[in-house]
Amino acid sequence: MTDFQVAPHDFDSIAVATFKLIDAKGEIGTIVAPASLDQRARQALRKVHPTVAVPPGSANTLPAGYFLVREFSVEAGEAHLSGQLGPVTGLMTAANMPDCGKEYSVGFYIEGGDWVSHAFKVATCAESRHWVPIEEASPPH
Repeated sequence: MTDFQVAPHDFDSIAVATFKLIDAKGEIGTIVAPASLDQRARQALRKVHPTVAVPPGSANTLPAGYFLVREFSVEAGEAHLSGQLGPVTGLMTAANMPDCGKEYSVGFYIEGGDWVSHAFKVATCAESRHWVPIEEASPPH
């Protein structure tokens, strides 16, 4: 889209829609929005949940209820928000897998003048990936 201009409301729309999709059960209480994110992205995330720049706890861990935003971009009629939901302890589970939470990835594009997304990805450390159609109520656990 050559005439697309990114506006703050684009970030707001993507933030609201993403967390509506991935947090249907209300598991996310705080968003970790690193200072490296676009300021418009951080402002949009603050409208969805309380935010912090750095999660509490040890390095490479993430408490339950915290969502670490790894990417939040809007450009040329496409948008992407991805991140990791805690708990992330780094310890090995009973299944001999690292406890690394869940990774979420949601892509959007402009269709008929509105932002749309038809699926999102959920991945765990077990290398399993699930594409969830928007019509489903909530992602697999």
